[in-house]
Amino acid sequence: MDGGLLRMLLIIPFIIFTLNRWIIPVRTNLYFHLPPFPIFTTGGSVNTVPGMNKYTLRWVISVAILTVLASQFATRADWRAMFSMDYWQSLSRYGMVMRIVESEFVDADEVDFQGLTDVALRAAVRSLDPYSAYMSPDDYEEFSMAANQEYVGVGIEVGQFSGRIIISQVFEQGSARAGGILSGDFIIGVDGADTREESLGEVIGRIRGEPGSMVSVVVERPITAEEYSFDLERRAIALDSVVDVEMATETVGYMRVRQFIDETDLEMISAIHRLKAEGMQGLIIDLRGNPGGRLNIAVRMAEVFLEAGQPVLTVQSRRGVQEVFYAEATLDANHQPLVVLIDGDSASASEIFSGALRDHARAVLVGEKSYGKGSVQSVYSFPDGDGLKLTSARYLLPSGEAINGTGVYPNVTVERSAEEAMMLMLQKHHLRKMSDASFAKAFGFAPVEDSQRLVAEQILDGLIGATELGSVLDVAAEGQ
Repeated sequence: MDGGLLRMLLIIPFIIFTLNRWIIPVRTNLYFHLPPFPIFTTGGSVNTVPGMNKYTLRWVISVAILTVLASQFATRADWRAMFSMDYWQSLSRYGMVMRIVESEFVDADEVDFQGLTDVALRAAVRSLDPYSAYMSPDDYEEFSMAANQEYVGVGIEVGQFSGRIIISQVFEQGSARAGGILSGDFIIGVDGADTREESLGEVIGRIRGEPGSMVSVVVERPITAEEYSFDLERRAIALDSVVDVEMATETVGYMRVRQFIDETDLEMISAIHRLKAEGMQGLIIDLRGNPGGRLNIAVRMAEVFLEAGQPVLTVQSRRGVQEVFYAEATLDANHQPLVVLIDGDSASASEIFSGALRDHARAVLVGEKSYGKGSVQSVYSFPDGDGLKLTSARYLLPSGEAINGTGVYPNVTVERSAEEAMMLMLQKHHLRKMSDASFAKAFGFAPVEDSQRLVAEQILDGLIGATELGSVLDVAAEGQ
């Protein structure tokens, strides 16, 4: 007999005895009394259901409660583990090691049960795959903010350019914009420490902190080669997920989607309406650098461009169960020509959205092969504030293609280096106020063309006015 089943059979009598003893309280030395259940009252007397004495009632209630508990154990896979001998033996082994380490390790101040458990859980979950993670309360709070495009900071985006830490973007909501920091400034110091030789992660770690706290940031401005110091307040900042909405040409609209979070679909629909009002006849959606986000939001966004009933993706869970997501009809349907830009950092929900549109010949994908994250993570939160992100399923594109580890391939490949991407980010913010010559003198390179976006615009020029959606791929082939 299985050890887990044996334990369950041994435990059930104890539970029934306990329920029979305590579920229906009896008279105590405190002279407190609760009557049998079910009951009805007639005047000052208490009666049970006719034909059923209180002892029978106790057994009926006990069996009913156990039946409910058993049904819960049967339907919850994580509860079923509690009847496994391996589960209890593993907990016992872990507890034994923890007790020895906590009581015998030479540096007593460096070990405690909470810290040891956090380290063990992180290592155990991280060993499963690159996307699963156990998160401490601080980690989980940071993850939740990032998943909703919220974070605590001074309102800057940083990267590396020519071996230096550079501010690639300054957000309007942050204190950095109000203080006078500019895109293109090089960070050379934080809180009195020289950061010129530090890594990108180390500099970011110094700038982060609690909301309301202050941080001193020293920058070197390439335009003048002078150094400036700023005392900035860390704030909680919420960022829009659909940005840079503009008319690229007289007939081509453009928008960049940072991440797939709650209401990103509504932001996209609002941007489409705005661009249509400005004369848009074809659209570019830029997913370059988009790490993904919520699967359901990617499906809703795809519905805007697909026909009702077309499959968007198939999700395969651990036990082989498949769930197919189909596009539903929407009043915001858009049938204009569409190009989607992707690169090696477009992942997860970005790949769901772009892959579905490519497979249904609804959009032309331009750029580079995407990241290749074809899995779904479930997120669990716990009472102490910690959390778990666990790979729980994998998905297939409408064509049946599994992209995990391989990525989504574009219809038209146009390669771009990381340095070129940083150049484009810098010139995007500075060319509005500087001449090409002044920009080249300040940053050491002449303005460059966004080759991927340029190809997208050229493809849309050929698609605008096409009467058949099937001609999308024909035009793309010609462009390639």
